[in-house]
Amino acid sequence: MKKILQYACIGIGYGSFFYLMILLYRQGITPTRESILATLFMSALIGISAILFDIEKLNFLSALIIHFICTLSLAIGIMFYNEWADDIMHDIEFWLIFIIIYVSVWAISCISNSLRVGKINRALSKKRAKKGA
Repeated sequence: MKKILQYACIGIGYGSFFYLMILLYRQGITPTRESILATLFMSALIGISAILFDIEKLNFLSALIIHFICTLSLAIGIMFYNEWADDIMHDIEFWLIFIIIYVSVWAISCISNSLRVGKINRALSKKRAKKGA
């Protein structure tokens, strides 16, 4: 349960940031209580769906494809719920924004994970050095 909550919170963090970026650059979208709550809920679900990458039976590519489809489905669903989608399947701007956001989140996640692993490795090296001294 703790892991699910962690993934949901991470998803909310990313989703909130990108929701604000979309509001910054897309004119005509007025945030409402419902659209904000729906976006936060969608972001939490996308974050939770990242648990797919922890399933050992799934290879990375399979997990990525399933996660991409889940994320896309949730994004399209939220677009319809918030009444932001006219003809979303033919809206080049939607697809460009979606791909840019998806790739950006992956890049940020990879950098974050790399920094975290580096920090852990440095701490382990210091601990080993103290034991050896």
